[in-house]
Amino acid sequence: MERQKNGPCAFLLIGLGVAFCGSFCLVVLAGASNEREAPIMLPVLPEGNGLAAKYPGDQGIEADPAVVFADGFEDIEDAVIAPGVEKQKGKKWDSALGTPLIVRESEHVHGGRQAVEITHRQPGNHNAIKDFKDGFDTLYLRYYMKYAKDYPGCHHTGMCIFAGAPGVTLATGSATGVVPDGRNHYVVLLDTVPPRRRLSERPPGKINVYCYHMDQGRIWGDLFFPTGEVVPPENKRLFAENFVPRPDLNLDLDRWYCYELMVAANTPGRRDGRVAFWIDGKLGGDFPNLRFREVEALKINHIVLLAHSSSVPSVQTMWYDDIVAATSYIGPQAATK
Repeated sequence: MERQKNGPCAFLLIGLGVAFCGSFCLVVLAGASNEREAPIMLPVLPEGNGLAAKYPGDQGIEADPAVVFADGFEDIEDAVIAPGVEKQKGKKWDSALGTPLIVRESEHVHGGRQAVEITHRQPGNHNAIKDFKDGFDTLYLRYYMKYAKDYPGCHHTGMCIFAGAPGVTLATGSATGVVPDGRNHYVVLLDTVPPRRRLSERPPGKINVYCYHMDQGRIWGDLFFPTGEVVPPENKRLFAENFVPRPDLNLDLDRWYCYELMVAANTPGRRDGRVAFWIDGKLGGDFPNLRFREVEALKINHIVLLAHSSSVPSVQTMWYDDIVAATSYIGPQAATK
């Protein structure tokens, strides 16, 4: 794939420093890599409305017991989210890099009065990072995102869930091109693959999960597609025979979509980790049978809004809004009356 020609996945240099469990279904996962495990009952994942349905327009959602972070960018009065760890009125992120602009034009705002715009005019990174001191074993991350109507594609976009041991950060490169050993880190990004012109693919590109996990097949992490396609292809075996394939997704430009990403860390010593994502409340991909950690202490402790460009054939612009992180399924934002 063309993505591999870009070399190290530079989004991992973006600069950090400066459950819902519905009724159970009888889905049995394969065993561990060396020894066969006992069958695992896989929880059914929810779809449609989630906890956000109780908070029209996300008003008051930050007070929900399951919610650990919420930002619609309504409180920032400046034009740009302050860089690094610089303090700023209304800033809910612990650090930022590049120029995440605050925009107020109604056509570029999903809810409320303001949103974030990211534009690449040259190769580089733009991001905002939230740290969680204690960390989580399972986290859901919902956000709204829209690509410009002339968006050509980009190396990495979306939002990322990251777990790092003390001293392991994206900023220092200690998690870049390093295969997780169960004690250092894991990374999951809901991403799109840049469209390949020779195959007449259209922007923004097919949705995939870009994943650093213990059994990845290359140093830069695996790509998981809803169909079950994996890069590298030999790692398709990880999902086991009960994997449910779903259609590939290449969404429309110039339209807001609700994205939600879930990462459930495995029980140390077991192959029961799981990644899933939803688009507008519909389950788009589900990847079970994964290993992220060997110690309970390695918990999810960062979320990252990001965009990385390794090349800029033309201006790349996108917008983000209405971000919520929670320990249970969030679902699309409910309309205000």
